[in-house]
Amino acid sequence: MNEQKMNSWNKGIKTESELTKHLDNILVEKLRFQTYLELQITSKNLDIKKITPTNQDQLRIDLAAINQFDGSIYFFEAELQIHTQHPTIYQNFCDYCYLLCPDEQFDYLDSVTKNQQVSWAEEQGIGIITISEQGALRVRLNAKRQTLRPEIRKEVLRLMNKRFHIRFSTDPLWERTRNQHSKIEV
Repeated sequence: MNEQKMNSWNKGIKTESELTKHLDNILVEKLRFQTYLELQITSKNLDIKKITPTNQDQLRIDLAAINQFDGSIYFFEAELQIHTQHPTIYQNFCDYCYLLCPDEQFDYLDSVTKNQQVSWAEEQGIGIITISEQGALRVRLNAKRQTLRPEIRKEVLRLMNKRFHIRFSTDPLWERTRNQHSKIEV
């Protein structure tokens, strides 16, 4: 990175924590999500080693969020550079999984590397969100909805609710509709 670009970057968001806090603010204030910074999932109620390709007993996601409209769970892993492979360890614990990184780092990638990273993320269903020095959010690639097993959803929601009470229905929208129709008596 040349000196002018480095100086420009130094004036903006500089840390993963700053990226995460900025996105947290956008999710809460503008999109009405309920969020959880650094949500930790342990093997107390789930066998994480069997769910993920890692050999870990616990995971910590930088930012977890739940959409109050449809109850979908989002995970955001912040990186200062483009590492689309890292968020894949979280995919089995959320409906939508995103990589969060600085806009400038995404733009500085050569076209071959950028295309490879975006193609790989798209194949895996990982979304990419970038934030500029000025704080502008850009969705570079939308995440694909993952198939979240009911027992994992239940545990993630339990952990969220334990930390901060969830104030709305956590049933996915597709479950709410089905549940409403199944209760109709003729």
